[in-house]
Amino acid sequence: MQANVMSTTVPIKRRTVLVGAAAAAAAAAPAHAAELAPVRRIVTGEGSDGRSTILFDGPPPQSFEMNGTTIMRLWETDTVPARLPIGEDKGAVAGNAYREGFAGTSFYIADIPGKDAGVAIPMHKEDSVDYMAVLAGEVTLVLDDQETVMRTGDVLVQGGNNHTWENRTDETCRLLVVVQRANRRTAG
Repeated sequence: MQANVMSTTVPIKRRTVLVGAAAAAAAAAPAHAAELAPVRRIVTGEGSDGRSTILFDGPPPQSFEMNGTTIMRLWETDTVPARLPIGEDKGAVAGNAYREGFAGTSFYIADIPGKDAGVAIPMHKEDSVDYMAVLAGEVTLVLDDQETVMRTGDVLVQGGNNHTWENRTDETCRLLVVVQRANRRTAG
C-alpha cells in the first residue's frame, strides 16, 4: 500500500509554504510503515493580524530510519518554556532530542516494524523524561529485570532509565513521543 501523496499549497499571511516535496519524501518511507495511515502534521499559530491560522499542514518534514525504526520528527522547542509566536517550521530543523546541550522539547513519531523485519534496538538510557503513547499496534518495553507489553492506547512516562523496545508481533507499532531533557540528581 503506497502512502497518499499530494502536493498542496497552504496560504500563510504574506507567504506560501509548499509541502509537495515533503509529501514525496513521505511516500519513500520504508515498506513496513505502509500498513499504517500516513501522518498529517498540522501546526497552528497567529498571523501578523493576531488571528489564529494554520501555519503548516502536510506530512512530517523529516523522516529517516534509525536501528530499523522509522522516525518522523514533528516539532521541537529550543527552550522550556517555549517561545511564542511560532514562526519558522521547527519540524523541518528539529535535531536529535538527545544531542549535547539541547534544553528544549522534541515531538516525534516512531514506527517500529514487526518481528520479521529483524529490528534490534540496543538497551539505552538518556537524561530525559519521555512521554509516550502507543497509537497503533503493540510493543514490549524491556527494562533491566522486567518487561511489559504496551498496546494501543497505553501511555508511558520513561524516567531516564535503561530500556529497549521489541516488537514481537507481525504489525508495525506506532509510538508518539515527547522528550523533555532532564538533569540527573547526584546522591548527596
